Amino acid sequence: MSSKATTLQAPPATDKAVRTAALPTEQQIAFRAHQIFLERGGTPGSDLDDWLQAERELTAAKPCDAPRPSAPSTAPVANLRSRR
Repeated sequence: MSSKATTLQAPPATDKAVRTAALPTEQQIAFRAHQIFLERGGTPGSDLDDWLQAERELTAAKPCDAPRPSAPSTAPVANLRSRR
């Protein structure tokens, strides 16, 4: 009786999936922009600058968190045994 085990590979990440995963959400940007607003004393009038700064900071920080397509698969192993 011969037995073979085959590892099922996860499909490769597409460029679009990687780009989407690297973008911060509006909620994350809004939270960071509010932090920046408070850090500069809460003076009004710079909301767009705060938003853009938050977006830059979060976008620069995200590539480290992006999924790595070359990571080993955690897919289950299919056990292909010949049956008699």
